[in-house]
Amino acid sequence: PVVNLAHRLESMTKLLRAPILLDEAAAAVVRQRMPTSEGRLRKLARVLPFGLETPVVVSELLPPAHEYAELTDAQITQFEAGVEHFTAGRWEDAFRCLHDMPATDRAQDFLLHHIMQSARSAPTGWDGIVRLPNK
Repeated sequence: PVVNLAHRLESMTKLLRAPILLDEAAAAVVRQRMPTSEGRLRKLARVLPFGLETPVVVSELLPPAHEYAELTDAQITQFEAGVEHFTAGRWEDAFRCLHDMPATDRAQDFLLHHIMQSARSAPTGWDGIVRLPNK
């Protein structure tokens, strides 16, 4: 199961437009042990990878602020607020948070695509999980 999840995370990097993805357990360890001077994390989405039965909260490992000034800590906080709005079904609020990200930050595209496909309204019965159609 661990290898299967690692494979799914690796394959999601293209879809989520983030080079390094972590599941919730790995992200928790990184948050506890890695100082922000070495790297930062941001939550991207709650997804159900193809072939798995349990949803995964996916986070991105980012360089520290001094190495990646294009994305500030305040913008990471705003992005994560957008993820929370998205998960909770408040897609208009999510759109506002995510739309303000720098154009060079492509991770926003994944959620914005879902939001725009549904005219900024969560579908009926929305449970906060993006189901991925393939590996």
